[in-house]
Amino acid sequence: MDAAAMRWAVAAFDHHAALCGYAAVPESPPAGGGWRRLYLREAEPSTLSAVGPESGPWASLGVEIPCPRGVLETRVGELLRAMAPYEVAIDPDAGASHRGPEAVLRLALRLFVEGLHGHVFRDAVGNLAEAAKDAREALGI
Repeated sequence: MDAAAMRWAVAAFDHHAALCGYAAVPESPPAGGGWRRLYLREAEPSTLSAVGPESGPWASLGVEIPCPRGVLETRVGELLRAMAPYEVAIDPDAGASHRGPEAVLRLALRLFVEGLHGHVFRDAVGNLAEAAKDAREALGI
């Protein structure tokens, strides 16, 4: 994916997020390359995040949930059972310090940028919101 295509992918995600009531917050590019954006919505308990590679037709849309590391480690079984119906990718330590007391749980779906429609984005956001709700319940947070 060239620079113009990457800008188009970011613009598509920003556009669809705005239609869902989220404001885009630009992030520094990840150390490994590609792009990253945060999307915030007032009174929403989860932060949406999008991460995309420099080359490739997809981007990962997810929610990030701060959680005490000890809780996540002791309740991972409950979390996995709760997430099974959602078919989301689970990153139990996204962007957190691996030695700190706080972890960041990331639940994500892969969306293809080409042909991304508003209803697909809305459905993904809804799926992630439900998954985040169930993840919080499974973790007791």
